[in-house]
Parts: sequence; C-alpha cells; structure tokens
Amino acid sequence: MDEVTGLVGRDRELSAARETLGKGANLLVTGAAGIGKSALLRALYRELGEQRPCLWVHEGSAKEQAYELALQAHQQVGLVVPERLIPHRFLGRARREGVHWHWIQRSVRRMPARECVALVADSLARAEPPALVFFESLELPPAQADQLAAVLEAAQVAAAMDRTNRRERIRRLLWRFPERERLELRPLPGEAARAIAERWLAHYPVRFEPPRVRAAFLRAVVQDSGGVPAAIEGMLEQAASEPAVTRAKVRAFAHEAGVRYLDMTPVVVLGVAAIMAARYIARGVGSRELYVLAGVGMGLAVVVRFFVMPLMSRRR
Repeated sequence: MDEVTGLVGRDRELSAARETLGKGANLLVTGAAGIGKSALLRALYRELGEQRPCLWVHEGSAKEQAYELALQAHQQVGLVVPERLIPHRFLGRARREGVHWHWIQRSVRRMPARECVALVADSLARAEPPALVFFESLELPPAQADQLAAVLEAAQVAAAMDRTNRRERIRRLLWRFPERERLELRPLPGEAARAIAERWLAHYPVRFEPPRVRAAFLRAVVQDSGGVPAAIEGMLEQAASEPAVTRAKVRAFAHEAGVRYLDMTPVVVLGVAAIMAARYIARGVGSRELYVLAGVGMGLAVVVRFFVMPLMSRRR
C-alpha cells in the first residue's frame, strides 16, 4: 500500500529519523503491531540508499539472514573474501579482477551463520562511506540476536521492534539504542487516516451502493481503524473484495490491528491491595463475614492474574 498512499502523516517522524541517522547514531523504531514501523524503515532505505551503502535484512532464519547479508555486502561494499572460499580454478582471475559472487555463493551458503556474519562484519567495518544496515524486525531468537550484535559492532543500524518485545537477549542489546535515539510511532490522526483511504480509493476504485455510502465508509475507516495503518489497509482490502459496498457491509468491516486493549494490570494490583487491607481490617474488628469475602476476593484475583491475563496477552 505504501507505493500508492505514501507515508501520510509521518513527516515529523521521518524528519526525526533522518536527523538521528545523519548524526551517525543507531535508530530504533518502536510501536504497536501494524503501526507502520517497517514502512518507515523502507522509506528511509529507499531515500538513503541513493547516498550511501544500505543493506536490508528481512525476517527469516539465522542462515537466511546471514546469506542475504553476505550477498548485499558483496554488492554494496565489496565482501572481503578469504581465498579458501574461492574455487581453485578462479583464484588467478580473482587476484586480477576481484571476486565475482557466482564463484563464491556456494561456499558462502555452506558456511555456518556465525562465520558468515563475522565475514560480513569485517567487510562493513572497512566500508567507505560507512554502511547502514536496516533490520526489518528485532523479533529474533538468541542466535540471530548474536548476529545483530556482530553487525552493531561494525556498522550503523536502523531497526524496528514491537514495544511489547520481552526477549531478554534483545533487551541486552538495547543499550546500543539510547532512549534519545528511539522513535515511537503512534496512531495516525483522523485526517491522515482519511487521506490514506482517499488516495487508495482513487487508485483502486470500489463500487458503493448507493454512492453516498462512500462517505460512511470513510468515516468507518477513520473511527474503526484506530489510526493503525495495518487496520486501514485491512479495511480497504475488505472493501475491494466486495462486489459492492453497502451500508450494512460498512458496519461489518473491522480489523484486528485496529482493536485497542485496556491494560488491566493497575486495576488488578489495586484490587489485590484492597483485598489484603480488607483481611487485616476484618481481623482487627473481628468480622468473620468481611474476612470470608476478602478470601473469596483473593481467590478471584489469583484466577485473573494467572489465567485470564495470560490469555488476553496471547490474544494481543
């Protein structure tokens, strides 16, 4: 959708990201799922790729990411390849002409991911001008977190991370992204959400019956998406899949990314504190009824804490 609508409503965030990267600092873009973190990074990647070497790391396995890093490093800055990776029949030409990728791609693919990333990191450390590596997501297991650490040692990095990420290994890397160099994306304002929908409808016409339903649909997109770009996109694609959008169908449109959840943790904490206070009060005044009610309340609090809240967290 970015190719059609652009990054509507993100001018301030783009400007702040350019400023951070322009200083040579690492950039961490955070926010809720579907808020547009990857879209912002892609826009920066396209823009800055015309000025300096830029590498893009897609989500994938450790092996896939290591191979893709090696390929892009070879294309962007020139991979520093030890002769042991070059087939013997190409050694002479490699010394005269440099290394061609198709000579070494099989050897690189067979390398352990850790060794491959170390080779890339060594090449990035020598790059002039300095390279910038974009990580589409920091939702990484420990092995890939170690790969990220090696890249962080050698190059400037821009990455996206869901704000609910709790992986301990990733959190240990966050000192590389000081708070002042983090950018949190918030939901888009209503006018920006409407502008996205208008641009999309201009490119992909949708049939509305009657035509005045179009205005109701735009209002629904603004209200029900919650300003989340993924939710806006989902509602627009739902509309495009219909032969005709009627008023009844407009009321049925919704998207999971636009649903907002209420954090009940403070309520549960206050409730438990009140129950504990009630138990002490009951013992002090000798009220058996209040003591029993406080015990029942404590049991309900345990059920909410250990059964209901984990289910809500998985749903998010």
